[in-house]
Amino acid sequence: MADVPSARVATTVIALLLVAGLVAPVAARPPPRPVSGFVGFGDGDRYQPYDYPATDVSNVTLTVAAHSNGTSVWTEAATLDNPDAADAFHENATLRRAVAVDRFGYRFDRHTADVRSRFNGDRFVVTYRLDGVVHRGPGGGVLLAPFAYYGNRYEPDNADVTVRAPAGYRVVGHPDAMVVADDGATLRWNATTGAGHVGVSPGLLTFAPAGAALGGVRGALAVLATYGVPTFLAGAGDALLFGLPLALFATGVAFAVAVFGGLAPYRGRTAATVVLATVALVGVVAAVTRYPVTGSTFGQFLLAFALPVAAVLGLIGLVLHALAWYAG
Repeated sequence: MADVPSARVATTVIALLLVAGLVAPVAARPPPRPVSGFVGFGDGDRYQPYDYPATDVSNVTLTVAAHSNGTSVWTEAATLDNPDAADAFHENATLRRAVAVDRFGYRFDRHTADVRSRFNGDRFVVTYRLDGVVHRGPGGGVLLAPFAYYGNRYEPDNADVTVRAPAGYRVVGHPDAMVVADDGATLRWNATTGAGHVGVSPGLLTFAPAGAALGGVRGALAVLATYGVPTFLAGAGDALLFGLPLALFATGVAFAVAVFGGLAPYRGRTAATVVLATVALVGVVAAVTRYPVTGSTFGQFLLAFALPVAAVLGLIGLVLHALAWYAG
């Protein structure tokens, strides 16, 4: 039985992998999320048992103060357009505190701390601390990543967002939707700032000490230190969960055609080499193209559809390999 040229087997494998890649399902993404916690605030009926008059809100602001020690302080404020609603919160501190904790006790997929509220004229002001979203890198750079874990973009909606760099630091990296102000000490973000889409995903913000050389590199090192390992693990997961079954299926088909078509005998070492090389290639490509992986990598759609399909293809591939080995 004459051997087929290795190029023919390789071409068959590559073609099958390309087809599989084109038809592989993509995980469904959740809807965009407004950045302000005051969205929907005025509909009091939605937040039972809290009873307060319905009101529109305006002049919504969100100010973030990042600190190089790993904390961030957030201040969100909005004007209550209905005087009756403003009076209700003025006169009932218990109501104000309860609503503040309910709406701002969990933000950006994390629990907040030290939630405090006050009224300044007709403006409802809430402050809280958000930990776990500020990261230091080996070069002294700082990463602020509050928006990173969500599977889709955050949008400013009607809010005016201000992000303040840590003391002594300057902005070195930010999404296109934001603009730098105050000589690099501040970022501004609203529906009209920046270029392109107003939303940000993953919305990574990096800072470096003012006047430091290679500020952009320092910021990039902070991102790498934070998301390098998760990205590597995600690439390895893609390689094992998808690359391996697809490689088994593609090479199984290729060798089954070669053996049962009388083109070449089964070559176990060649099959193993191609499978391992394909798995490694899938892992590297996944890690490079998805970097940085900042949050959950498996959506419900992916778990419910893509993984079972990959498992079935891998099983079919194993059967084809076994048949080709037995016949060849």
